Amino acid sequence: MAIKAAHERDEARLIELLEAYLFLKGRKKALISPETLRTYETAVRDYLAWAWPAGSPGPVVPILSATGDDLDRYVNDLQTSGGHLPENARPLKPASIATYLAGVRALYRALEWAGAATAPEDVHAPSDPTPREERRPALPLELYRKLIDHLDDPEDATLVRDRAMVRLMAEAGLRISEVIHLDCGDLLASERLVVIRSGKGGKQRTVPVTRSLAAELSRWQSLRRAYASPGETALFVNTGRRKNKGHRISASLLRKRLARYYRQLGFPSRYHGAHMLRHTAGTRFYRITGDLHVTARLLGHANVNTSAIYAKMDLEGLRDAVDRLEEEE
Repeated sequence: MAIKAAHERDEARLIELLEAYLFLKGRKKALISPETLRTYETAVRDYLAWAWPAGSPGPVVPILSATGDDLDRYVNDLQTSGGHLPENARPLKPASIATYLAGVRALYRALEWAGAATAPEDVHAPSDPTPREERRPALPLELYRKLIDHLDDPEDATLVRDRAMVRLMAEAGLRISEVIHLDCGDLLASERLVVIRSGKGGKQRTVPVTRSLAAELSRWQSLRRAYASPGETALFVNTGRRKNKGHRISASLLRKRLARYYRQLGFPSRYHGAHMLRHTAGTRFYRITGDLHVTARLLGHANVNTSAIYAKMDLEGLRDAVDRLEEEE
């Protein structure tokens, strides 16, 4: 089946093979996140569009016998021309290229598993000269307060919902995937705890929230009853006139809403995305505690070294240090 799918450029079958390999033989197996699956699928579609362009009678690069040099050329094209899908026609950043390459490598491991090809070796994504803390900064506290104030309308159920989700990311350190996968039963209001059952790698953790955030979550739960479809367990549901109204909100919709709020508030372009809010939480956790172990526990990092990045992200702390120079003069 794998050989036939490659010879016929059967995108759907090749993606099915990739998923089967990841679930049965991948490092994380069934614990692989839906977000990673979607990213890998996009990478495979992009690679096929490069190796066998639409409308071409045959492949420009033979899929089953591609070499490391071929993948190096693919990576170079991503750097210069960008992705090969209509929605990706722009040069990709090193981090995105690394993700695409990981997806293509996974495809070739799947083909090798199926006995259809040998995975190319010695292919590396370009390194990014920009330090990680500069690539993905935390949102300054002043701008975060503007965002929270912008969403402060107790009469608007959608804003109450969005504000609660933003605060979970920026004050409790949840990932966007963790927020949207929360169920009503995961909120232990009397104990001010949130149980995250779908953490990265399938790990579960329990995090405390502030009294004010617990109150906002309870307020949303009260409003939610008017919007949730019968039997829906999701904590955060769609409130608009969409076909999935009353059902679990999607990550893509939440990202679009955040982007709209950032534009409305005139935030600088470097402050964007949902993950920035988690970085905001990590930076604040470290600034308040000075303890990487506490920061790691709250964010769900298996290795405390992963949390060390938040010490470098603390621009507010650096600004305070610089301001103290003037006080000494």
